[in-house]
Amino acid sequence: MGQPVQQPPTWQYPPIPIPQPPGSGRRRKPTKTPRVLLIGLVVLAVLVVGTGITLLVGNLGDDEKTPIATDTPTPVTSSTPSTAPSQTPTKPPTQAPQPTQPTPNTAAADKIVTGSNLYAIGSLGPSKCPEPPFAPTSFALAQSYYSNLLVCLNATWVPAMKKVNVKFRGPKLAVYNGKVNTACGMQRGVRAAYCGANETIYMPFAVDARSYKSNALYARALMLSTFSHEYGHHVQNRTGILAASLERSKNMDAGGKLEESRRRELQATCLGAAYLGINAGFIPITGALLQSYRFLIEHSGDDYSRPRVHDHGNKASNYAWNIAGFNTKKPGSCNTFSASQARVA
Repeated sequence: MGQPVQQPPTWQYPPIPIPQPPGSGRRRKPTKTPRVLLIGLVVLAVLVVGTGITLLVGNLGDDEKTPIATDTPTPVTSSTPSTAPSQTPTKPPTQAPQPTQPTPNTAAADKIVTGSNLYAIGSLGPSKCPEPPFAPTSFALAQSYYSNLLVCLNATWVPAMKKVNVKFRGPKLAVYNGKVNTACGMQRGVRAAYCGANETIYMPFAVDARSYKSNALYARALMLSTFSHEYGHHVQNRTGILAASLERSKNMDAGGKLEESRRRELQATCLGAAYLGINAGFIPITGALLQSYRFLIEHSGDDYSRPRVHDHGNKASNYAWNIAGFNTKKPGSCNTFSASQARVA
């Protein structure tokens, strides 16, 4: 990826990196080819739930219960370099220095990301949609799956935004194969992404088809979580949080820009998990699908990206924000912009 730089407002927002499946029959080595490196970085790869895996989500023996955290992840100190303290001047200044005030644009952006009406919605309402027919063995079937899933997400988010007087419309959907030219540049078939310029979620058919062949059950958890995450970016876009966050980052150094990116990504993850949480009984997320989802949220984050770019958050942070959204079902639990650095590590 080269030197990390701030993404422009129209840039794509890929999902969180997760590891290759343990015990997979066709496990790829991340250093084999550049193409595999890309997949390891920006695509939520298929995972196979192995036996004997310990999860940090409670009630594993009860398939009818939603994930509950039984062991709070230890906060991880942010890797963002801290600024070294200034040296004491040899002569005192003639006038006491005034505290630095944020620029008007930054002050307004701070207010938007930390005090958005999004956080006042309360609990989301269920769409009561069952999971659409799932078998992405053809382009048409994958397109049908996401089109129906989009209707379900809209059924939860549109009325939620009306509660707090946010002008909202659902995103557009583009399922693509190979590559497609978008308002955010060329999109190649190795990742899902959200483009704010045309408010479109892009889902790659080839990735889903491969995932389904490798492990159909885990592909379901993966596609549900990925699509809900990308929809979370659309919620950020419509509420102004996305643009405000980018405004805030304009004067940040490289470490600050990465931290701000993690705040955006972890919030989208939390918002997506809130949707899945309120609709868990209707999809339904139970049994083996619940176990696969539990494994997914414990094993997602920058720990698995190649090359290593710390822009989505480590696996402890991703797990914690997934749990926050899924269990509370409230966007108010997703205010990553008011969280400490340790919580967005």
